[in-house]
Amino acid sequence: MRLMEEIESFLNAPPPEAGPVYNERSLQLEIGCYLRRKGYQVQFERTFKAERPSGSSKTPKTNLDLFIASQGEVAGIELKVPLNKRHPETLFDYCADLEFVEALMRTRQVQFGLCLMVTNDRVFWEDSGRGSTIHNFFRREGEVLSGKILKPTGARDTCVVLTGRYTPARHWKPLRGSRLMDSAQYLLIEVHT
Repeated sequence: MRLMEEIESFLNAPPPEAGPVYNERSLQLEIGCYLRRKGYQVQFERTFKAERPSGSSKTPKTNLDLFIASQGEVAGIELKVPLNKRHPETLFDYCADLEFVEALMRTRQVQFGLCLMVTNDRVFWEDSGRGSTIHNFFRREGEVLSGKILKPTGARDTCVVLTGRYTPARHWKPLRGSRLMDSAQYLLIEVHT
């Protein structure tokens, strides 16, 4: 499935009919419509149940942002469009998205998975020197995101458990389609189990 390339193509050269992205829902609709025009079958907010890894204590996710099918293969995509300054919480939520898609892959409900974040808030990718452990995973080259990830605020005994190994800091890329969002970057990670 060429899904990752299709999404990068959309982000780097959005079609003329693509509108600006103001929130997660608008990104979901724009990507979904784009993929449908490319011949993919797209379902929005598909409900799933999947076993989480032992030790995970975050409330389990059930709705997948995008369920994509093509030529007998199926993929799951989770999206984030943080624009409200909830930096550590959004990074933790992105980790929960990774955990959810990993679980769907482990149970073979999808064969391929992606997690995408689009934002114009530099705090997500730029190291200001005032970060936390969770910030460092997304800002510092070489940091590996894997295993038990603790919630950085609020109920700090809450965690997610990732079985895959990810290096988010190296995957940030400038969003070339300024029609989608000015001065933005995106983080697109292929999910592993």
